[in-house]
Amino acid sequence: MNVLVTAHLKQSYDAWKKIFDSDSARVEFCDESRTMVGKVNDSTALIALFGVDPEKMRKRLTSPEFIDLVKDHVVKHDAYSFEEMSIG
Repeated sequence: MNVLVTAHLKQSYDAWKKIFDSDSARVEFCDESRTMVGKVNDSTALIALFGVDPEKMRKRLTSPEFIDLVKDHVVKHDAYSFEEMSIG
């Protein structure tokens, strides 16, 4: 499964990105080598995750450690699944 996450930020994108980059636990639930992150504006980031194990991702995102890690940086996350499509 592939997942696109919108992160609604409390602080600047740059402050949040440091926290995002420090979280090595993503390797437990997705293909971290394919993870993409982009800045929409200073209060919104997009995260594309590939090869996601949904149950492991849910466990990580609801863990006390993750909640504590992002509590000062993220208002909320919106997550959407998506599929790759052939365009040529």
